[in-house]
Amino acid sequence: MDPLPCPFCGCARVSFHPGFNFRWIVLSCDGCGANCGETRVQTSGSGTQYEWLDNAKQRAMVGWNTRTPTVSR
Repeated sequence: MDPLPCPFCGCARVSFHPGFNFRWIVLSCDGCGANCGETRVQTSGSGTQYEWLDNAKQRAMVGWNTRTPTVSR
């Protein structure tokens, strides 16, 4: 899934960063730093830590891509 452009600066490049602690990640715009909040990373149960992180990244991208659209002026 590709990111939609940032509603604030129009940049389509995003990066994942650590959140409050190891259980959270943040997806933010590389242009202006806007983000869609933290996404929790699963830390127990079935799967591997890499699968858990990949799932969290996918959920963060869905959150980024389902924001309220900007209003054209």
